[in-house]
Amino acid sequence: MTATVNSRRLTLALGAWCAVGTGLARAETTAAADDRYQFADGTSEIQHLTLVATATGARAMWPAPATKDWDTALVGVTVSAAAAKGEAWIDVTAGAARVRQHLDAGARGLRWVNVSPLRAALTGGAPIEFAAHGTALRPASVDVRLFASHVPRGRPLLVLAPHPDDAEIAAFGFYAGQPATIVTVTAGNAGDANYHDDFPVDAEQYAFKGYLRAIDSVTVPWQGGIPPQRCFNLGYFDARLQDMHDKPGAVVAEMYGPNQDVARYRRVNLSHLLPNSARTATWTHLVEDLAAILRKVRPAVIVMPHPILDDHPDHDFVTVAAAQALERWKQPVMILLYSNHSAGNLQPYGPAETDVSLPPWSARALGVQRVYSHPLDKDLRRRKLYALESMHDLRLSPSEQSCGAGPRRPDYPRIADFDYFRRGPRPEEMFFVYDRAGLKTIVTDFLAHPPAP
Repeated sequence: MTATVNSRRLTLALGAWCAVGTGLARAETTAAADDRYQFADGTSEIQHLTLVATATGARAMWPAPATKDWDTALVGVTVSAAAAKGEAWIDVTAGAARVRQHLDAGARGLRWVNVSPLRAALTGGAPIEFAAHGTALRPASVDVRLFASHVPRGRPLLVLAPHPDDAEIAAFGFYAGQPATIVTVTAGNAGDANYHDDFPVDAEQYAFKGYLRAIDSVTVPWQGGIPPQRCFNLGYFDARLQDMHDKPGAVVAEMYGPNQDVARYRRVNLSHLLPNSARTATWTHLVEDLAAILRKVRPAVIVMPHPILDDHPDHDFVTVAAAQALERWKQPVMILLYSNHSAGNLQPYGPAETDVSLPPWSARALGVQRVYSHPLDKDLRRRKLYALESMHDLRLSPSEQSCGAGPRRPDYPRIADFDYFRRGPRPEEMFFVYDRAGLKTIVTDFLAHPPAP
């Protein structure tokens, strides 16, 4: 995570449709025209609910799906214009179980509600109730998408984080207790000037910040059972990955200083996954490093950012680099894509502890093979919250706390709407699941609409 984000996709023509590649052809659907998620044929079961209006929303009878081992269920409902931010949500109940999904401000049209936590109560013919608050549901026949992603557990897992804390924000619950390797690409040496009071020279401040955050990246995962020996920070420079990609052989320097050697930050590593010796920051070196990691870790699952749904260029180009590295390593692998920067850094909406679904998407056609909603119980959510709190960049700096003389600044990440203490510890972690062909299509689509430099 870092504060510099790019909202390029919000200005794309809402009516634009573009072709998608192998494995991502659009399936039949009755979804509203404002939905641009294109679910691939044969990767989910489609059922239908007939929503009958009630005094508070709508009621339906759950179908009897053919897919008995589904893990994720999405219901596409159409809502009228929602109230102001944080004031519109949908409660869905089945038996004694309930999920609550908050909506984006002014939401209108199709929204996918994640009802996966209700699985135990969703037997064929069981009633399911939808109660709308601050909005209204349109009674209609709506789509249900059921996914059986069969995500391997207990197999080698590689989590790629663009910055220190991204692995925890996106996937702490998923990687905790697993045979995981956490690789962070940058030292996080840019973004907020958190330590300006103690280091008034930018180059010194950001070098110190990178050092602190690099240590965080290899130590905080231990709270999820992943020791420093299975973590590695590659030491590349925050906010420079797109520049590296655009000139693959050119050496780039840090944003706030002349240093070009990633070893400055790699020296915090205890792992021997890669050497900590001198290495210049180039795109070619980054792809080589990721390919070497793939050969050593031999992951069954790779977790990394979604280059289209995530609005941060560093996140996007980590996945571009990983896709190039995968061309050099041909073993079978499942790919889970996450987004930590969606919808202007507001997704997921609503208070902490409320449920998570797909971010609203209407910019252009987006191919989806599968969706996986990973559940986190209360204890794991609490552990995730404290892992996030351990990250220096997500909490107040010493000068902003009572022990310092400086006033608290009203900037990110201390704005409640953007705060990861609100957005991070949710009952679910959401992933888009792709195979190699699907990932290649997504990356190709992203590169056809790159962020502005």
